[in-house]
Amino acid sequence: MAHLSSLISRSAAWFGASPAVVDGDRALSFAEVEDRSNRVANLLQALTDGPGVRVALLIPNRLELVEIDLGIIKAGFVKVPINTRLKNEERAWVVQDSGATVLLFDGSEEESAAAVVADVAEPIAMVRVGPGTLGANYEDVLASASGNLVKLRVKAHDPSLILYTSGTTGRPKGATISRAARLMGTINMLSNEIDPHPGDAMAHVGSMAHGSGSKILAHFVRGSRNIPVAKWNPEGFLALAEQQRVTHSFLVPTMIESLVDAAATSQADWTSLSAITYGGAPMAPSRLERALETIGQRFVQVYGSCEAPHPVLVLNRDDHIAGGERLGSAGRESVGIETRIVTAQGEVVAEGESGELSVRGPSVMSGYWNNPEATAEVLHDGWYDTGDVVRRDADGFVHIVDRARDVIITGGYNVYPAELEAVLARHTDVLEVAVIGVPDEYWGESVKAIVVTGRDVPESEILDHCAGLVAGYKRPRSVDFVDVLPKGSTGKVLRRDLRDRYWEGRTRRV
Repeated sequence: MAHLSSLISRSAAWFGASPAVVDGDRALSFAEVEDRSNRVANLLQALTDGPGVRVALLIPNRLELVEIDLGIIKAGFVKVPINTRLKNEERAWVVQDSGATVLLFDGSEEESAAAVVADVAEPIAMVRVGPGTLGANYEDVLASASGNLVKLRVKAHDPSLILYTSGTTGRPKGATISRAARLMGTINMLSNEIDPHPGDAMAHVGSMAHGSGSKILAHFVRGSRNIPVAKWNPEGFLALAEQQRVTHSFLVPTMIESLVDAAATSQADWTSLSAITYGGAPMAPSRLERALETIGQRFVQVYGSCEAPHPVLVLNRDDHIAGGERLGSAGRESVGIETRIVTAQGEVVAEGESGELSVRGPSVMSGYWNNPEATAEVLHDGWYDTGDVVRRDADGFVHIVDRARDVIITGGYNVYPAELEAVLARHTDVLEVAVIGVPDEYWGESVKAIVVTGRDVPESEILDHCAGLVAGYKRPRSVDFVDVLPKGSTGKVLRRDLRDRYWEGRTRRV
């Protein structure tokens, strides 16, 4: 099996002087990224000892993320990306739980980085990217590091990446992706989802700590440029597509909505776009049809998760045809993945019947970081239980109809009720609380809190309580006050009963 680091160096040799990363008026060639990622690897090894060191990244989309990602691979270390939308308490948990001993942070996040490190028990080496005063200056330590390739002694099953997904028990869990799984995930992506060529370009308009970042390596090894974009702006994206001849991007459905509106009146030439991948949440067929009308047959839908990185299922461009049931599906299983649909007892259902989607393949996580109990709940004999209730039609297309677990997907981000319920329960007047997802035409689902209080409390007070404690996308958009929450015989809140009243009359409950 090829080593990830050797693939990176091979691309640098093949595509040398061609641009590899473009960020506004800054650019690096493949040869320059090779040198700088070697230096990243050496500076990381100088900062900390031992195999499997976790390196946390608190950096928004910018040029340096590409060389840092590749440098961590070359060092044989483990990347722990932190979504910059998280609050300090959430960020500190990721650093603490992962056991990261290095934190690379953006200068704009200096105050947060200081607060995060203060909350973590173990000492952490800090490196600042950009202006500021905290930690070591990235460019200074990079310049002093060796540009020679690090000699690695790593194994295929060693961890390469820890992706934190919100937790069903109130704390995020770290899905651990091995070096072999990361390689196979990249191959799976190139085989089923995207097919970049030298000179192509990937515009990272979504967070590179999230789904978009998974495509850095795939584009680099194919000689395609990575173009970080600091903030999503549909008009700006179309202008960038014209200027840089962008060929690929990864969006969530809400981005597609705004892109369609912008494209309808834009004068930019964005015909270079060949594949717009989207995922993270279902998209109504009627809205997809409007997107196809305006932007054309450029869309590829992927299904996956932190635990089973996309593409598990793929609805390719040729399957994006207006009319019929296929456009409402999540696609068919990718070449590198096996899927099955099972009952609660683990038995495979008959064709056309609904059950929980289970996934097996070389790109699936090895488990949750230092959490064997949570791992045992979802991994069985190599099969990962997704928690999504689906059915497969006669042509092999999988349709998501519900969720076996309680995750809410809003705007492409996962929100787990237990995590938010724990935050809401800190309010002194909240006696009981349940969090559910309710239909939302724009976000797919929005987060609703259903609360029992000891006195009359304004909705705004409950919403404001969450503002400083969790990321914006996790906060409830609305609150319903009730006298009592429905419970089963064991005293557990019947969240499904609460959800049913809001989803009544809909064929799909996600």
